[in-house]
Amino acid sequence: MSQQIRVVQCIQCKMYQVDFVKKAKTWQCKICRQKQNVLKEFFRGSAAECRVRVQHLNLERGMQEDRQNSLFITAKRQLEAEEDCLESEENTTPQKKTNKWANYVDKPLETTQKSAAEPRITEELSDEISMDFKRSRSTGPRSFKRSAENMSSVNKKICTKWNDFL
Repeated sequence: MSQQIRVVQCIQCKMYQVDFVKKAKTWQCKICRQKQNVLKEFFRGSAAECRVRVQHLNLERGMQEDRQNSLFITAKRQLEAEEDCLESEENTTPQKKTNKWANYVDKPLETTQKSAAEPRITEELSDEISMDFKRSRSTGPRSFKRSAENMSSVNKKICTKWNDFL
């Protein structure tokens, strides 16, 4: 006697699948791993017959989902088109848009004052940011700076074998 096989549908992912007939009335979906009871057996037969039936049922289910999605998309597009028509009819009279923040913000400076202030700002920034890298950053008196002669590391003569080659 050959093994009996049945066609069942998963509750969660809605895929039709092949399952071996067992004494237990439970089975596990191979796609989503959902353990469930056998609610309905769609077909029972040999392995080849069940495989063909599962392919046919899954193809029909996929085509039905595509039809539903296309109907949903067309209905949504029609609703959007209707909303656009209603909005365009409502907006036929131009309304003056008011800026609510204008009450809380200071009035902007005139453009003549801005143009006169910009060069002064750039001159101040150029004084602060100098490209002269040889000049030291601190502008304090030289007496506070440590000269190279006072540094102990400069006074020591370093004797290495490389000094012979220099």
